[in-house]
Amino acid sequence: MADWQLAHEDDFARPQPLDAGYWRFETGFVRNGEDQYYSDRNATLQDGVLRLQARREAVPNAQWRAGSRDWRLRNKLSTYTSASLLAREPLQYGRIEVVARTPSGAGVWPAIWLVHEGEGVYGEIDVFEAVGKHPDTVFAGVHYGRTPRTRQHHNDSRVVPGFEGSWHTHTLEWTPDGIRIALDGQTWFRFDPDQARLADGGDPLRQPMRLRINLALGGNWGGPIDEARLPAQFDIAAVRVWRWVPGQVGTAIAPASVPVSEPMPTAADAPMRWGR
Repeated sequence: MADWQLAHEDDFARPQPLDAGYWRFETGFVRNGEDQYYSDRNATLQDGVLRLQARREAVPNAQWRAGSRDWRLRNKLSTYTSASLLAREPLQYGRIEVVARTPSGAGVWPAIWLVHEGEGVYGEIDVFEAVGKHPDTVFAGVHYGRTPRTRQHHNDSRVVPGFEGSWHTHTLEWTPDGIRIALDGQTWFRFDPDQARLADGGDPLRQPMRLRINLALGGNWGGPIDEARLPAQFDIAAVRVWRWVPGQVGTAIAPASVPVSEPMPTAADAPMRWGR
């Protein structure tokens, strides 16, 4: 058994700035051939939420290198911008809870995820992903291997009618014994890290990982962008992070309530759908 010890909390309804000691923003073209240029200008605290906004706009690419074949460097200007929030410190086992509201529209790709960035082993836990080309569909999964190019995947998805534009609570509980992901208090994805062990002894899903919350556009999964739906907003009402402390009595933690009063659809009885 274990206990959860609260390590970090953001309640964006409180009138205070983003905790720069805990978070930083990614900048530039980063991954997955995505179309957006990440900038901290696209993240604002307003209306009691942290708003990550994706929009069509041309801004200079600070990484530009004339003649480069690298997709991140070859374009002098971006066509789209958005924001990606990254925890400064890694977490090895814990409980993460994010209350969020997801945009809709083809090409949007919001995500809450953790990744191990060490050399020689790749581990990733996707607490939540959505792509606008599959409306009202929630994805979760794990990816593991020696490199991003050779990684293996275990994913699932669930259709939740009315999901887009509504508030929901996404929760990860990660211990050495298991990965459990819940939507609005209903656990719907489980994975045993032992299944990800590599033949040479590597253990990708038991490595320290850093939390990311981002809103991507396009890329290798997001697909074509419906510009009529821009700007798109991924709103975060609260983030709570607990560290896992082994050998203590387990402590039940009630999921945070969403910041609206109307009933929210849940994943409890929604039909399963294909995974990523």
